[in-house]
Amino acid sequence: MVSRRRVLLGLLGLSLVRAQGIRVEEVVGGLEVPWALAFLPDGSFLVSERPGRILWVQGGRASLYAELPVYHRGESGLLGLALHPQFPREPYLYAYRTVEEGGLRNQVVRLRHQGNRGVLDRVVLDGIPARSHGLHSGGRLAFGPDGMLYVTTGEVYERELAQDLSSLGGKVLRITPEGKPAPGNPFLNRSGARPEIYSYGHRNPQGLAWHPRTGELFASEHGPSGEQGFGYDEVNLIVPGGNYGWPRVVGRGDDPRYRDPLHFWPEGFPPGNLAFWRRDLYVAGLRGQALLRLVLDGDKGHWRVARVETALSGFGRLREVQVGPDGALYVTTSNRDGRGQVRPNDDKVLRLR
Repeated sequence: MVSRRRVLLGLLGLSLVRAQGIRVEEVVGGLEVPWALAFLPDGSFLVSERPGRILWVQGGRASLYAELPVYHRGESGLLGLALHPQFPREPYLYAYRTVEEGGLRNQVVRLRHQGNRGVLDRVVLDGIPARSHGLHSGGRLAFGPDGMLYVTTGEVYERELAQDLSSLGGKVLRITPEGKPAPGNPFLNRSGARPEIYSYGHRNPQGLAWHPRTGELFASEHGPSGEQGFGYDEVNLIVPGGNYGWPRVVGRGDDPRYRDPLHFWPEGFPPGNLAFWRRDLYVAGLRGQALLRLVLDGDKGHWRVARVETALSGFGRLREVQVGPDGALYVTTSNRDGRGQVRPNDDKVLRLR
């Protein structure tokens, strides 16, 4: 159990907790299903709320930055955020959302930063599968070290979409900031394949992180929840053109046609995002309600998980984890998403030092 010592300093004040040598501060509370963070150069940050709002948090206080129409049901709505890597010279924020007008689908949109507001600029990528149940929409956005935008998409509970190269569902996509297929993508010249695809065979990938030294891409992914057993949530090392097996393989298949996960939880640990911090890989847990530290051993292309430790618990469901410009680790709770126990002042953004 995590020892807890709270000092509440007003509605949006600080809450101090010590957990296994980590100091935890509550930066802001009273949020509604926060999904992703995007840090501005001055250390303030934007946070998406799944019902369709983006808030700007400065000095522990949140103000409305943008509000977008979304289809908010199940796991869908306003999800990932990513700031252009050349911001503010390129004054753009990217967002992943589910929309209903003109046909239900997921899309990546771009907002222009104007003073203290974000204004919808254009649709960058459209036609990502979505379904009325709102499940398995993927939704993570992140710019890689190559300056390209990576997008995770789910297979919307239609399992074969993950293996279908003509569909954007069940994939990790790689596009330019303008929404074009990125140069060097593995299926650029394959007839019938979507050129935006970077990897495939994914059920519902939820997180992206690059190794700070080798530049390799790691992703977190939800395993089955009844359609092919339960559990087997994964962390994968993503390679261009890799097939990660869903729905042909659950967990480790030892089949050369498919990429085995770097690590998986047979009993289940549905992940949110993941991030490298102080040489280790941290994975946020939703149903697992903990932040795990994965200690890696090896080197480029040959990693193994040496051990797994609980770094933080006691805050309920955790979704976002990201390193801020101050070197601290930021984590969001997701207790108001209909699947958690709501705690006082939920949902929250926490800062770990």
